[in-house]
Amino acid sequence: MNLTDWLDTIVYPRLSHEKIFGDLPGFRRVGRGYVALCPVHAESTPSFSMPDGRPFGHCFGCGQTLSWWKYLEMKGLTGQQVIRELARLAGIPPLPASSGSPEEVKKAAEEAEEIEKWWQKARASLWQPEGTDVLEYLRRRRYGDDTIREMDVGAMHPEPVPGKIKLPPPEYRLLIPARSHGGRIIGFAGRRTDGKEPKYQYSTGFKKSEMLWGFHRLRRDDVPVICEGVIDAEYIAAAGNVRGIVALGGSDLSDAQAELLARYRRVILALDADDAGRRGTERAIMKLTARGVKTFVIPDFAGAKDPDEYARVHGVAAFADLPRRAVAGHRWLARRLVPDGELSDLGRDAVLEKALDLAETFSRFDPVAASEIIAEVAGKLALSEAALTEAVDRLSEKRRRERAHTILQNALEKAQKALCGEDDPDDPAGTGPLAAARIVAAAKEEAEAVLQKPPEPVNIGKLEDRLLNFPDGLKFPWPRLNAVTRIDAGGLTVIAAGTHHGKSTFGYNLVLHYLESNDGAVVFWSGEIEESLVYARLVSILAGAEFAATMSSFRRWEFTPAETHAREKLARLAAGRLYLVDALRSDIVDCDRLAAAVKNIARRQEITAVFVDYLQILGPPEKTDGSRYANREQEVTAIAKALHFLAVELGVPVIAFAQINRNNFQYKERPRVTDLRESGGIEQYAQAVLGLWNSSIAGKREVEAEPAVPSEGWYWSAEDAPEGGPAIAMAESHGGVLLEVSVLKHRLRGNVGKAVPLLLYPAAGRIVELPSVPGPLWKEKEKDEGRDESKKVTMLKGAKRR
Repeated sequence: MNLTDWLDTIVYPRLSHEKIFGDLPGFRRVGRGYVALCPVHAESTPSFSMPDGRPFGHCFGCGQTLSWWKYLEMKGLTGQQVIRELARLAGIPPLPASSGSPEEVKKAAEEAEEIEKWWQKARASLWQPEGTDVLEYLRRRRYGDDTIREMDVGAMHPEPVPGKIKLPPPEYRLLIPARSHGGRIIGFAGRRTDGKEPKYQYSTGFKKSEMLWGFHRLRRDDVPVICEGVIDAEYIAAAGNVRGIVALGGSDLSDAQAELLARYRRVILALDADDAGRRGTERAIMKLTARGVKTFVIPDFAGAKDPDEYARVHGVAAFADLPRRAVAGHRWLARRLVPDGELSDLGRDAVLEKALDLAETFSRFDPVAASEIIAEVAGKLALSEAALTEAVDRLSEKRRRERAHTILQNALEKAQKALCGEDDPDDPAGTGPLAAARIVAAAKEEAEAVLQKPPEPVNIGKLEDRLLNFPDGLKFPWPRLNAVTRIDAGGLTVIAAGTHHGKSTFGYNLVLHYLESNDGAVVFWSGEIEESLVYARLVSILAGAEFAATMSSFRRWEFTPAETHAREKLARLAAGRLYLVDALRSDIVDCDRLAAAVKNIARRQEITAVFVDYLQILGPPEKTDGSRYANREQEVTAIAKALHFLAVELGVPVIAFAQINRNNFQYKERPRVTDLRESGGIEQYAQAVLGLWNSSIAGKREVEAEPAVPSEGWYWSAEDAPEGGPAIAMAESHGGVLLEVSVLKHRLRGNVGKAVPLLLYPAAGRIVELPSVPGPLWKEKEKDEGRDESKKVTMLKGAKRR
C-alpha cells in the first residue's frame, strides 16, 4: 500500500477535526462540522468551516482551503514528520518510509486541495445566476435553503476541474462529489434537472460500483443505512437526525461495496419500494450475510417510493425513526416466501423448496438465523419445526456431498486429459501420470477442506495491523481481578486448583459473564458432569440459590421466583450461543473430536471462549503413526499442545481447568506452577496459569484478624501473605469463604505473584468481589464478645465483694 492510499483509507478515517484543528481559537461544534477563526488571515468572527468526514477546512472569508497536511506544515513539520504525526494522532504505527515518497503525498494533498477549492466555487455557484436552474430544481424537491447549504452539492460552472478528474456531460447540471473513505474527491455524479433520462452520469473512468456515496461520513460505531439514490443520501445526511446514511448509486450492491460494508457488524437496508429495490434487497442480504454482516430491512415507506420521498413528506425526523422498525434480513426474506392467502399443493411445494434452500444457505453463516427462518415458515405453512430442521440438515449434507463430488469429478476430467497428453489452458501444469496424480491429490485435499498454505515471508505491515487490532482480552466479572490480569485470545489459559477448591464453579461464573457481556458463542466441555447438571448449576448461580435446592425444584417442577427468572434469563442468554458438551453423553472425549466440534461451530458463528473441565480428563490427540504415548506426562503435554494450537488457529481463548497434585500440595498452601500434575507440559504450552486457593478447604490459620481487604485490591501471594487473615475474616463475616486467584504465569501481562481475594458462596456457587465493609456475622461476633467481657467484669466484682 502506498502512502497516499494509506492516508486515505486507514489514517484519515481515524482522525477528526478536533485532533488537527482543535487548537484554533474559537473552535466549536456547529451542525455537521466545526468552525473556528481562520489560521490564514486575521478575523474576529469564525469563518473557517470544517465539515465532518473531510480532511479539509475552508475559509469563507479569504477563500483559502486548508488540508490537515498543510496545517501541520504550517506548524513547522515536513515530510516524514507530518506522516509520523498523523499516524500518532490516529493511534496507529507509521507506514515504513520505503512505502512511498512524502513529496508525492504532499503533491497529491495539494492537488486535492485545489480540487476542493474548485468544488467550493461550484457550491457557491448554486446561489449565483449561473446556478439558478439547479437551485430551483432542489427547491422543487421541497428541500429548504438551509438544508441545501448543508448538502455537499454544487452547480456546473465554466472553470475546468484541476488535475485528472473529468466532469460529467454539461447537461448534467447538478453535481455531487464522490469522496474516498478519507474524504478526498475522486469523481463526480451529475444529475439532470430537466427530467430527461438517464438521470445520472458520472466522471469519465469513474467506477461507482467500487465506492459508497457518503462512506467518508461513516465512523466505526455507526450502523450504515443503505439507500439507492445519491441525492437521497445527501439530503437526509444534510438534514440531520440520521447517522450513517450512504447510497449505492443504484439498486444492486456490488461485491466491492459489500466488502466495504463487511467491516460493520450490522447494516440497515432502505432500498426503493419497487420491484428492482426489493430484488436488490434480496441480493444484498445474501452478499452481506456471506461476509458475516447482520442485515436489517426497513420493510416499507408508508406509500412513498424511496427514502427521499418519505423524508420530504413526513420529515427527516420521521425517517430517522424507521430503523427502529427494521426487520432482520433473514426474517424479511422468509416472510416474502409465503404469500398471503391459501396456497395450492403445487404452490406450497414450491414455497417449501425455496424455504429449505434459504435456511440451508443461512445455516452456513448464521445458524440462529436459519432456525428463525424455519420457525417463520413452519408457522405460516402449519408444519413441524423439527421436520423442517431435519429436511434442512439433509439438504445441507447433500450439498456438501455434491460440492465434494463436483471437485473430484472436475479433477478426474483434468487428470484424464493429462494422461492423454492434452494441455489444459486453465491449468497448464504438464501432462502424464505424475500430473494426473497431482491433480487428483490436490482435489482430494480441497474436497476434504484440509488445504494448508505454505509459510510466507514476514509482512511487517500485516503484523502491525494485527497488533493494532489485537483484542484487549476477556474481562473477568470482578473489577479488582481485571486490574491485575485478563484472559487473552489466541492462547491457552490454565486455571489450576486442588479438588473442591472451586475450579468448575469459577468456570460457570465466567460462562455466565461471557454470555452476558459478549455476542459470541461459548463452548463448555465437561469430562465429569453431564450437560443437564451443568445447566442446573448455571441456573442456581443466577438465582443465588443452593444447588441442592435448585435440583429439588427441577424434580418437583416447582420453582421459586428467583429460579424462574434465572431460567428465563439463561434461556435468553444461551439461545444459539451456548454449547454444553459432556464426555458422558457424547463421543467428544478427546482433543481431536473436541477440536473438530469447535471448528465446526467457528465456521458458523464467532466464538467468545472455549472451556475444558478439566484438562487431565480430556483424551490426548491421536498420534500420526498410530502408536501409543510412552507415559502420562507425554499424554498431558500433547493435550496442552493441542488446546494451545486450537486457540491459536481460531484466535479464541481456550480456558482449561487443571488438577493440582495432592501428593505434594496437600491443599494447605497457595498453589505454585510446579504443583500442577504433569506440570512441565502444561506450563510449556499455557499462555497464562492462574491458581485458585479456597480458605475453607485449606483450613483457616490460627490467627485472629479484623476483617479487611488489601489496600491495592491485591496482595503478593507469598505463603505468609499478611493480608490473608483479614481477607479470610472479611469473607467469613459475609457468610462465605475466601477464594484467592493468583497469577502463577502470564506471558503477556506479567504480575506473576499477585493474588486477588474474592468472596465465594459455596452452596450457591456464586463468586463476587470481596466487600470492603465487614458483614453482619462480624457484627454479631462483636456483640457476643462484648457480652462475654461484660460477664467477666460482673464476676470479678462479685469476687471482690466476697
